[in-house]
Amino acid sequence: MPESTANTAKLAKFYGDLSPTVETVREALTIAGTDPDHARARDLYERDLDCHNLGMFRMVEFAANVAAEYSAPDAGDLLLDVGCGVGGPSRYFADRFGCSVIGIDVVPVRTEVAQELATMTGMGDRVSYRVADATALDFDDASFAQVWMLDVSIHIRDKRTLFREIARVLRPGGLLVMHEQAGPLPRAMAPVMREAPYIAPSLPQLIRYIEDAGLQMLTWRDTTSIAVDYFLGVRDVLLGNSEPRGSNVKTGIPLLDGYLETFTERNGRTGVLVARRT
Repeated sequence: MPESTANTAKLAKFYGDLSPTVETVREALTIAGTDPDHARARDLYERDLDCHNLGMFRMVEFAANVAAEYSAPDAGDLLLDVGCGVGGPSRYFADRFGCSVIGIDVVPVRTEVAQELATMTGMGDRVSYRVADATALDFDDASFAQVWMLDVSIHIRDKRTLFREIARVLRPGGLLVMHEQAGPLPRAMAPVMREAPYIAPSLPQLIRYIEDAGLQMLTWRDTTSIAVDYFLGVRDVLLGNSEPRGSNVKTGIPLLDGYLETFTERNGRTGVLVARRT
């Protein structure tokens, strides 16, 4: 069954409010001294203008390095980016590996912006975006060499169906590459969890969901330090760099403070997980 309408509506509002517009991206490029009419994809993702996963582009690049240890995509490969947002990671994959990517998301405004940015950066022939539900994928079996999912499964309640669908559309030997936050989530995340669905199993339970779907776990690489560095950087900007980097001063923004507190606790770990379709 597809994810509930209520979950989808909450995600659409949460991420719709956080999503940039094409105009704000163009303005940021202009301020950085880059002509938006001649921008390359890397001009966006290397500046974190279109990578909105935990840790932004640094995390995407780290995940790609881990995945390449097991199987780097070939130029002729097709990848699926589940929860693609406004498309920065998928354009990076296409740039780095020469592959093609289809990105899907439940938030229409994000896929619209992603497609416009792909056209703006001259990548419309290798990446495309559409609205779709990850628990009811409209793709044939064994369609993709790899499936990527960055900080997305945490928002999906029906994880058994999610990973079965991913396994179904992966070709034999293909990789699932995901970045995720393990649970159970501490009370510090409560303000964020009121805004959007957050369903985070423990790492052992997450692995069971994945392996029950017919995927073989290959590795988990802890990335909490990257996430912490990113959020501390955001905090420094908000506080005007007036506090020591290691201090526990709160910003007054529930989402940011919740993450920073969470990452100091044992259950607040993030990591890159790679699994292979058996």
